[in-house]
Amino acid sequence: MSTPPPLPVEGASRNNLLRKGLNAGLVLVVLATIIAVYRLTPTQQDIQDPTPVNGIVGKAVKTPRFELTVRSVQVSKKLRIPKSAPDRESLSDFVVVDAVVKATREPMHLNNVSIKAADGTTYLGANRAGLEEVDLTSFEFAPDIPAQGSFVVEMPADQLPGAVLQVMEKAIFNDLEPQARIPLGVQKDQLAGLRKDVAIFNAADAS
Repeated sequence: MSTPPPLPVEGASRNNLLRKGLNAGLVLVVLATIIAVYRLTPTQQDIQDPTPVNGIVGKAVKTPRFELTVRSVQVSKKLRIPKSAPDRESLSDFVVVDAVVKATREPMHLNNVSIKAADGTTYLGANRAGLEEVDLTSFEFAPDIPAQGSFVVEMPADQLPGAVLQVMEKAIFNDLEPQARIPLGVQKDQLAGLRKDVAIFNAADAS
């Protein structure tokens, strides 16, 4: 039985190139699959992050334990705290968010308030003497009784366009807890109209 003649050198080279091309294609497909699976797989941070409940200004955002309605925003370098003097002054700005809150199940507090700017920077609720007695974070909400008042965050006013108010019940151990997220809807050309000589707000009070 005669053996087949060897392939011409040119034909063998072509087959090798085809084989290498197929191998490279398979490698790219496997890499793309790995990347897609990695991106779709929740990270530890994703698992531990709060659960967002999104809303808009002027309408109630309903979470399992509370409802929150943002009514308005004002900005000032000075803040007048009820029954407290003198006016507080900021090298940045005071952002005062007027809102209505209602507990839906049992008495509760809102201990975690912040504003997240469009660039990802998060500004926590202001920690000024006197505020802990009058703003909404100091108030105990009774079930089904709306309370009106304000949240105060100290931050640069030019960070407000695209910013989102974030409100939660718990300050710690809040993995997967509902977080109300309300875009404040402030445009750059609206900042001047929001600015006050002195930001004044009333103490939190049940309606």
